[in-house]
Amino acid sequence: MSGEFSAALRHALDFDTPDRRIDSLKTSVSNFLRSGDTSARVRKTEYFNHTFAPDLVLTWPDEKRERLVFLRTNPNPEWLAADLKVIASSHPIMLTLDDSGSEQDPTAHELLVMAAKEARALITDPDAIEEFVSPRVPITSVLTNAVIRGGLGLVDEQAARGATESAIAGFSAAENLEAGPIRSALLAAEGMLDDEQANRFSRLYRAVWEGQGGTAENFPSHRKLTGPLTGGDLSLLLATLTTDDVHFWRRVGRSVRLEQVVALGAEPGPNLGHLVEANLDRLLARGARVFGQSGAPSSEGQRADWGVERGCLALRGDGWIAYFAARSNDLPSHETRRGVSVSTLIEGIRQLGVRMTDVKVQQDNFAISIQAVGDADVVDSPDFGQLVERGDSVAQAAAIAMSGGRNLIADFVTGTAMGHTNASFPLDELAQAAVRLLLELSHRNVPDSDVRLVPGRDPVVIQEPLWE
Repeated sequence: MSGEFSAALRHALDFDTPDRRIDSLKTSVSNFLRSGDTSARVRKTEYFNHTFAPDLVLTWPDEKRERLVFLRTNPNPEWLAADLKVIASSHPIMLTLDDSGSEQDPTAHELLVMAAKEARALITDPDAIEEFVSPRVPITSVLTNAVIRGGLGLVDEQAARGATESAIAGFSAAENLEAGPIRSALLAAEGMLDDEQANRFSRLYRAVWEGQGGTAENFPSHRKLTGPLTGGDLSLLLATLTTDDVHFWRRVGRSVRLEQVVALGAEPGPNLGHLVEANLDRLLARGARVFGQSGAPSSEGQRADWGVERGCLALRGDGWIAYFAARSNDLPSHETRRGVSVSTLIEGIRQLGVRMTDVKVQQDNFAISIQAVGDADVVDSPDFGQLVERGDSVAQAAAIAMSGGRNLIADFVTGTAMGHTNASFPLDELAQAAVRLLLELSHRNVPDSDVRLVPGRDPVVIQEPLWE
């Protein structure tokens, strides 16, 4: 045995008591399994080298999944086959701590290979594990993750090296639409994965293939990978590939829903912003809620970044944050504000170039609602204009006309923008309107700033909030 994993195991054997040696062995194995699948939790048991009691138990908190790990000090294939008969029903991982002499009997070795396949168990050794983990490139991390979850058969160092090398070559080929290396990579992976993990691995390659413009019909796999990307597929893709190619993320995101993006959680990396920005017109949100106020204008500007926070898709700028959700109940609790002055609202509406269809104004002793008839604009109403002269007139909510005849209601008291009943809006419309209405965008006497909500549009500057 050679390599970091093997060195850790040899070091564990140097401890002076059996209990410390066993605990150190289990710790070393646990650490390497976790490095191959960071989402896994590893629990040590009180047993060691037991016939039917596992040494370690792998679980995945977000999934109903468990896998037992049995450590074996003797790699004799006949002994391993005998033990496997007892524990086959759990589809375990059997990790031999010493691979010397494991292939002295070719017949016994072949029988063990067949038994492992039939039991959907993975039999492997430290050198093979190290081959999976050591490349430390995204696609081999995906393969290692799949092997730990659903690896099967007898996988030695040579097989592991061949699979990882094929995976790297195949992923590069998928980015260049080269079918041959992809086919080889998938066949190598399928030889050591159960159907669930093999499908997952193939879907990742297909997503890259289609993202680069390849067709599903020409993808070099015999598997029936129909349907849109799942949340798991999307998570794998964002964690595996780094690219800012808008066209790639546009193809990948053609059927992605906002709920899937939010389910990715808070740490999907920079690809999340690329995915969202390329598909703002496809991602539908029920509403938005904006908190805070913009910071002081900076000569260097401030870019607003997309992320996932508090169970919503979030756009964070300098001192402010806007949350977007597919369901109104998923938005964070609001902060109550007074509203905006009528004069500020009129100025903001005119700057945005939108039509106001309805407004609700609060005065000291009265509440006034003005609704436009037909294609009229409330801003043009003489009665509404007269409210500017009254210092106690505060606009609490206003509706603006959006595309398709829908109205977006901006509630200045709660910092919320939402439609009527179950209306949903594409993020390109909702983000622009909500953030501008609720934070008052202005270009006057302010250095250029890069708060780019939609790729390719002119930068917009966020100044003082509309609410008072």
